[in-house]
Amino acid sequence: MRRNQVVALLLALMVPMTGCIGEGEEELETPFVIGEPVPELTAPNQHGENFTLSGMEGTMLVLLLNMGEWCPYCEQATENATALIEAMESIDDRYNVSFVEVLGSNEGSEAANQSYAMAWSTTFNTSHPVLHAEVSREYVSGVSVGFPTYAVVDPAGVLRLTKDGVNTLSAEDVQDQYEAYLSALDAESSDS
Repeated sequence: MRRNQVVALLLALMVPMTGCIGEGEEELETPFVIGEPVPELTAPNQHGENFTLSGMEGTMLVLLLNMGEWCPYCEQATENATALIEAMESIDDRYNVSFVEVLGSNEGSEAANQSYAMAWSTTFNTSHPVLHAEVSREYVSGVSVGFPTYAVVDPAGVLRLTKDGVNTLSAEDVQDQYEAYLSALDAESSDS
């Protein structure tokens, strides 16, 4: 009997748990398509000010598509965001990095409101915008894999990379995507 419990525990540990999947989620057609412009979003941040993603064009934008406290991986991703931002900013001075978190829900399945987003930001001592409201909930519903999901957007507003799971994105990933962006620009200019 004890041996069966140990085997079951080991099997459970071998299954990778990269993120959280919401209740009742069905297969959605995702608006997040690599090589296409990232979907536009205007939503309130934790301070109640409207924030628009297109205002980040010209920078390497990293979106953290996240959920509330029902998702422990999401909490961990937010907790580690400051270290990731610092690493991304220090690795390469050829580009500026913008980091925006889109918070899709509160502790349950409802859309996060301003007081929840502010409490989230305070709890995790964030310096980045935390977008919320029903529009943010609808925006993250386009994530087809799980939460948290990171999306890397180039200076032209084109989605370059998505990675799901806590702490799956590195500063080197962003730098690699910037290099790919520069290569694409070089290829376009040589074709002209």
